[in-house]
Amino acid sequence: MLPSIFISHGSPMLMLRDNSTTRFFQNLPSTYKKPEFILVISAHWVTKNLKILYEESPSLIYDFYGFPKELYDLKYDAISSKEKSDEIALLFEQNGISIEKEINRGGYDHGVWSVLRFMYPDADVPVLQLSIPQTFTEEDYIKMGEILQPLRENTLIIGSGSLTHNLMDINWDENTKDVKDYSIKFHDFVTENLKIGNYKNLIEKAPFLRQNHPTLEHFIPLLVNIGSSKDKIGESANNVYMHGNLSMDSIIFKG
Repeated sequence: MLPSIFISHGSPMLMLRDNSTTRFFQNLPSTYKKPEFILVISAHWVTKNLKILYEESPSLIYDFYGFPKELYDLKYDAISSKEKSDEIALLFEQNGISIEKEINRGGYDHGVWSVLRFMYPDADVPVLQLSIPQTFTEEDYIKMGEILQPLRENTLIIGSGSLTHNLMDINWDENTKDVKDYSIKFHDFVTENLKIGNYKNLIEKAPFLRQNHPTLEHFIPLLVNIGSSKDKIGESANNVYMHGNLSMDSIIFKG
């Protein structure tokens, strides 16, 4: 069985870096068997209701602004699979959840391809993508992950977001050692509770939630990862901060 992994994808500038986090991304696939498919739930695709990207050869969406030209020149030529998308859609429909096949989105957002460029640089694994439905509750996101559990036999499930994500309070020095106390306390609460499978009420009880997540789209993919794990136990990896308050942790669910 393949793991389910929540990945903090960080700033788009990370794609131009060679540091401990990008090397962590590069090494991560060596810790499990190669998947036949990759399914990503990205913070950068939020919709009213649940959607699945339904294109055989999605292009890239450069959904960031004001960055160096080199970022907009980057490519990632992954293919998708309508057959696998149909399988995923049927899983949801069999569990009473409506899902729309999206044919007009334009491709993968950077929450998908920025990380996969490091993990699978040859783009030789088909990539599927699900949206984050605004109408879902915390419990619905957990259930969404539970529905996806059977896919882990051949599919790597990635939640792409950020364990902490307050862009209004960042330090523009990405390597600053002056890490915000509220980020550390939130990070430690989440990682320590997931280490023992105590995932319930993370949103209600985690300290400084709204300071770390003024909006929740970067945290929600983690809830899907939790649901996709049978034992709900997640191991924290890559305990690094950038910009003073952005945790670059990944949470790996093996069970």
